[in-house]
Amino acid sequence: MSSVSVIIPAYNSERTIARAIESALAQTIPPLEIIVVDDGSSDRTAEAVSDFGSAARLLKKPNGGPASARNLGARHASGNWLAMLDADDWWYPHKLEAQLKCDISDDIAIIHSPSDDAPGALPEELTFEALWRRNLIFNSSVLIRRSVFEELGGFDESRPLISVEDYNLWLRVAASGRRIVSCPEVLCHYTRGVGISSNAERFFAASLFNLELLARHLRLPHEIVQQKKWAILEQFGQSALFERNLELSRRLLREVVLARPSINIAIRLAASYAPKPVLDARRGVASVLSGDHRNEEAGTLFGSSVAPVDFSNTSPYLLVVIDTEEEFDWSLVPYGGSNVRSMAHQEKAQRIFERFRIVPSYAVDYAVASQEDGYRPLLEFLADGSCEIAAQLHPWLNPPISEELSEHNSFPGNLPAGLEAAKIRVLTETISANLGCRPILYRAGRYGLGPHTAEALDLLGYRIDCSVRPLFEVKNPGEPDFFLAPPKPFWFGPENRILEIPVTVGLTGPLGRGGAGLYRRVRGPEAQRFRIPGVLARTRLLDRVQLTPEGTSLAEAKRLTRDLRERDNHKVFVVSYHSPSLQPGNTPYVRSGRDLGRLLYWIEAYLEFFLGEFGGLASTPRAVLRLARGITAAQRMGRAVSTVVETV
Repeated sequence: MSSVSVIIPAYNSERTIARAIESALAQTIPPLEIIVVDDGSSDRTAEAVSDFGSAARLLKKPNGGPASARNLGARHASGNWLAMLDADDWWYPHKLEAQLKCDISDDIAIIHSPSDDAPGALPEELTFEALWRRNLIFNSSVLIRRSVFEELGGFDESRPLISVEDYNLWLRVAASGRRIVSCPEVLCHYTRGVGISSNAERFFAASLFNLELLARHLRLPHEIVQQKKWAILEQFGQSALFERNLELSRRLLREVVLARPSINIAIRLAASYAPKPVLDARRGVASVLSGDHRNEEAGTLFGSSVAPVDFSNTSPYLLVVIDTEEEFDWSLVPYGGSNVRSMAHQEKAQRIFERFRIVPSYAVDYAVASQEDGYRPLLEFLADGSCEIAAQLHPWLNPPISEELSEHNSFPGNLPAGLEAAKIRVLTETISANLGCRPILYRAGRYGLGPHTAEALDLLGYRIDCSVRPLFEVKNPGEPDFFLAPPKPFWFGPENRILEIPVTVGLTGPLGRGGAGLYRRVRGPEAQRFRIPGVLARTRLLDRVQLTPEGTSLAEAKRLTRDLRERDNHKVFVVSYHSPSLQPGNTPYVRSGRDLGRLLYWIEAYLEFFLGEFGGLASTPRAVLRLARGITAAQRMGRAVSTVVETV
């Protein structure tokens, strides 16, 4: 049977060590032992550990860094698995149980999982190439087989390697040919430290030292090592600029520009020479122009106050939400047809998602959920966990139908509150009966969110809405005006229990920094008369772009993605399209086989860009919801602590 020794290095950790130990003791499968290594602490760390008596074994040593502390703990361990746990992190109770279920082969060396700080989907197994691009392993999630740990000599204790010694070991494990498998569940809490400004020089130097060590030890090709070096310089140069460590930023970005000339890097290098007050002022203006100041106005739109979620310290995440519906003539709304023949063609895109470990959310309407030809293909995807199911309300075909079928009533939020709620209830029950799952994500057909929608969703257990399309104003009778809606996720609804994940829409081009205010002015009647919006879009000076393969070119999508992150620190990106587009002839975007080929190529190429060059992670709405809850809880705790301090 598998046995686990928990190794906790601790340095001046008196305030957090108890929580870490308690989380290890609370495991549904208890560890064999808990070993805490006091790495020369000058506070009451040892006393805090001694409070646990024999439940936690304490070792003490002079300060030598986390690698030496973990190695000492490992030398005293008896389990055939070593579980790493940092003193300021903690585990969920079923962490060890979930991971030990993955212990199905002797060639598995590491079992790891995402943290609640980065809950996105992980590849089932990590290769050396994937880890070389980026460290995807969260230290406190790791179970490493003790025999492999000992064979590879454990952590490298070199002092210059401190802060990346774990990454060094993971790469050595991967290079040895052993398997590194991912447990998909979020099983650990990560306590984020301070920004790069506090330890930038050390972390940067450690990363380069690690690169040199690995290059020698693994005999890596010079070209691969050099490319990694430039990537490290660029990463730290950009981070240093953000943290206003301008001297470091200039030095690193200058070296990158000389080696690999790039307009984007040159612009950042030029920015690093601007006075810090100017940069801070620009950031403040950008924050205002990004839409945060519009929360009060947006609150009126949603019938409640809205609360933004600060994802600024997370990785960029990519979600896919598909409008899964019948084929209908978009020029005739409402339309009475309910053909779902296109559902048999969804596999064309689904297989692309599976190759990239993307788990899309199919937002199904009543036509799809109620007909076997509609939901049967989705059952096949659900069987192997390769998709999630959400709900989408098309009121003109969703029972009960007692309203007049009109343009106005095609936006579900315009219906009487009781009728809208009844339709959502029927849709939810139909999905539950035929697809075997109860959705928690909702999208109003035609983005028709209304003043009573949130209350209906809350009562039915929905916790995510994806009905908001920022920067879009009223065009049709009864259409909601989302122009002032926040472009980033926010809480709304009863007691702010529902997370809004807006459709990804943004402004691209140099004038995009002018924000929604400038965009609205250039779309005014006088500007429209002289076709100014079209001119600005064609010249790429200012354009509104939605993240979709339908009507948005791949180049536009990439430009939007970069602009949103660099200008607005946007972190949650949503790709959307309509399921009938997978069969030519159903939508204006796909009229031929050639159009379909372009759409599928767009999906594949964009995923490769986002998960590769852009450095983003695949995620799901449910995972983002968990992350948002954690961020919000931490914010509330921080405010509570501040209040206590102010009171004292």
